[in-house]
Amino acid sequence: MSYLIVGTGGIFGAISRYVVGKIFRKVIGKDHPITTFFINTTGSFLIGYLSAKYIPYEYKLFFIAGFLGSFTTYSTFMFEVSKYIKNKKFTKAFIYLFSSIIFGILSVGIGIGLAKILSKKNIKEGGKASL
Repeated sequence: MSYLIVGTGGIFGAISRYVVGKIFRKVIGKDHPITTFFINTTGSFLIGYLSAKYIPYEYKLFFIAGFLGSFTTYSTFMFEVSKYIKNKKFTKAFIYLFSSIIFGILSVGIGIGLAKILSKKNIKEGGKASL
């Protein structure tokens, strides 16, 4: 059953990745690494947030392993860095590589922190922590 949960989440994550990419291409007018940067940073935040929430394991399988695993895109990120290197744009490659790593790590941390803050606030107010 867990394979089905992860696979279903993956379908929706892949479709969402495609739609976000189309929206960015329409707004920017071309393919640009900012799309991948946005998707990976947003996905990192959501992975951090959801991993720190007290939600059923099946939800984590669907959203973290399935949806966000498919939505975020390490391979596209590496391909874009390699294109900068191939075109001898080493400064851009370096900035993109390290800013993506730093912002990804910060986004996970912010997501975890926000989940913990909201959970504590919700508990103090007598509510139950939820998605």
